[in-house]
Amino acid sequence: MTSLSASIGALLAAGALAVAGLLGAGPDRPASPRVALVVDAGLARHGRALLDPRLRSVRADLRLPRTVAEARTDVRYLVAGGDAVVVVAGPRSIRAASDTRARVLRAADLAAALRAVGR
Repeated sequence: MTSLSASIGALLAAGALAVAGLLGAGPDRPASPRVALVVDAGLARHGRALLDPRLRSVRADLRLPRTVAEARTDVRYLVAGGDAVVVVAGPRSIRAASDTRARVLRAADLAAALRAVGR
């Protein structure tokens, strides 16, 4: 009986979250798509710093792959979510997006990627 109670409780909680999400994205507050940024790790560096300061304040899901395999995994994961606009920058990330045939925005460099995400 406990597992039935837990299942019903979980179902009610999920329903409440769904309703709250619908109410939160009404006409006065339209839901904006998530933005995801996949940038080659080397391209995201700034001098000796591991992360370019411009990336610290970006409002996007940020992935910094070191290899094409990592980039491919990141692109597949973010595209599979279905609700994110994915921007890729750097040769490894662009190649990974081409390998996966994912629909993404390609940026030539970090500055172009930041413009694409609206920063």
